[in-house]
Amino acid sequence: MGKTLDLGQRIELQAMDKHCQNISIGLYRRDDDGVPQFLIHTYSSSVAEAAQRTMFIKQALIQVIGLEPAPGSNDWLQFSCKGIHERAIKRAFLDLCKLESGVTLKSKPLTAFDKKSGCKLSATHLGDGVYQIVPEPGGNVGTKRATAVARGFSKVCEMDPIEGQTDRIQFPCQFPHDGLIGMLLFRAQNVRAAMQEDEIASSRGVLSAPKK
Repeated sequence: MGKTLDLGQRIELQAMDKHCQNISIGLYRRDDDGVPQFLIHTYSSSVAEAAQRTMFIKQALIQVIGLEPAPGSNDWLQFSCKGIHERAIKRAFLDLCKLESGVTLKSKPLTAFDKKSGCKLSATHLGDGVYQIVPEPGGNVGTKRATAVARGFSKVCEMDPIEGQTDRIQFPCQFPHDGLIGMLLFRAQNVRAAMQEDEIASSRGVLSAPKK
């Protein structure tokens, strides 16, 4: 008799993982006493490398994004702030699935070159989950791009704008999330493309358990 798994709600899907025989990998969410928790799972357990692949994605969420194991669980993860940040983790999950298993995992830097301004942009945490986008000195283009990237983060990470400070945004939980900021800096720089990818992802079919 098949065993029903309590996986919560699937919130994102990597439909075909090219690094593991095109298996499907799902990102699931549940609430435990009001705390959002996340799980990586695949129904392709018959594939020999599937368990190793899902473990790699789980470790990537921990080491790159900054999630931590949920209390009393070996499989579920949560943010240290106990917040949800659903749009951000969905986007980060899809990008982490592009990594080949076995690569070195580490948080991305909070500075990146911006092609549109021709200078580097940095995200600096000012406290209480507030980040300021700071361009290299020189020129108005960098300043304008800092505003644009801050606006991008407000969409990609669902961060709140700071009134009167167009280059600053804040996580609603008021906790720092350097891992998310570093991972999604490129997405915030190219927010239109990121939103288009999200629309394509939302149109995919639902991943369901195979019939027993």
